[in-house]
Amino acid sequence: MGNDWRTRIRQEIDEACLLWDETSRAKLSTDYHHFSPVLVKELQGKMAECIVSPRNEKELETILAFAAEEKVPVTVRGNGTGNYGQCVPLTGGIVVHFARMNRIAEIGDGYMIAEPGARMGRMEQAARAKGQEMLAMPSTYQSATIGGFLNGGFGGIGSIRWGTIWDGMVQSMKLKTIESPPATLYTTGNDMLPYLHTYGTVGVLAEVRVKLAPRVEWMQLAATFARWQDAVRFAQDVAADDAVGKRLVSAHEWPIPRYFQPLRLPEGRSAVLLEIDERHEAAVRSKCAEWNGSIELTVPAEKYHKGTGVSDFSWNHTTLWARKADPDMTYLQTTYSWDKLFEQMAALKAEFPEYINHLEFNRSAGQLRIAGLPLMRFESADRLNRIIDRCRELGVAVSNPHTWDLEDGGRSYEHHKLWELKRRNDPHLLLNPMKLRPAAGQAR
Repeated sequence: MGNDWRTRIRQEIDEACLLWDETSRAKLSTDYHHFSPVLVKELQGKMAECIVSPRNEKELETILAFAAEEKVPVTVRGNGTGNYGQCVPLTGGIVVHFARMNRIAEIGDGYMIAEPGARMGRMEQAARAKGQEMLAMPSTYQSATIGGFLNGGFGGIGSIRWGTIWDGMVQSMKLKTIESPPATLYTTGNDMLPYLHTYGTVGVLAEVRVKLAPRVEWMQLAATFARWQDAVRFAQDVAADDAVGKRLVSAHEWPIPRYFQPLRLPEGRSAVLLEIDERHEAAVRSKCAEWNGSIELTVPAEKYHKGTGVSDFSWNHTTLWARKADPDMTYLQTTYSWDKLFEQMAALKAEFPEYINHLEFNRSAGQLRIAGLPLMRFESADRLNRIIDRCRELGVAVSNPHTWDLEDGGRSYEHHKLWELKRRNDPHLLLNPMKLRPAAGQAR
């Protein structure tokens, strides 16, 4: 990579698409990896040399061709709402910021076509105006982009009903290779799977067609319980009942609800946050009573997406609220066994008293799953690793959010197949370098 690329890029690319000042480069070279004290230390000072913001597909192709010719590393970025350091450029170069490629191209019966920089809140609003809605969204949907979500997310609001990004949410993808000139790839079905949740290391998303579901009138509830076990049993009951329509089932052990100041929940009680089909309110209230709970907050369907909602305290927003109150708080990402959940939680709590439970119910390949995003006060990387090791010994799967490495952080596909795609679509290995680690004994 020669020093003169910075001069040539001004000749090849409209100056209106370029940012060079240090403030912009620092801001757009980071994400929410400050959730992890480990990543804060490891990624300190990593910054792009230039930010490029394409306005359309043609400009994106010009950028990718330029980078291939000059051998400049390229890191793609949505809106930086992820928290693994996946859009932090480890080797400098260019960050391609998709904020201006944000067009919703088409909404039809059961689908939407959008550019990668389209914010998911706007997509949801547009879909609901047409009597439809998104299948799954992160808790940061108001600011998160569809490209960032597909490259770095997996589930969120709606995944209890429809599953994750690998469960039919995406109908087709248009991608670009990084070569001169870039090739255009159209993928559907199983061919798309290796491109999901791979941090933009194996191809550059240019457009996506996502599936839409019929619009449901969702009401919101917050239920509290004196006993954490009752809160979990209630959450399991609602999650497993196919007769109850739900978009969110999120359970929080006390003292986590203390961090949710806008909800004003009672002291000393664990909480379950719900988005349910308004037609099933009576059934959910009955289940709450059976498990000795109390409904503390009811938001009718006509106020859905108006002001603060219960989803603003779910998934990784939970961690955000906790860290607002205590910056030493951090978290893990786990998956429990449905039939061993209480045994696993008890064993972890006995050995690590700082482990505070936060559960999110979702589906994967049609099966109910319990994702954990437990909170804990950070003591040391060594203790964090001991907790991770103990989780795995107990059969609790861990996708480590304290690493920028794609494989350790929960890659989505066979490693060797990702490398086959990378070598084909990124022959100079310029896309998000170092995030996709070679397998043992494998050369880059």
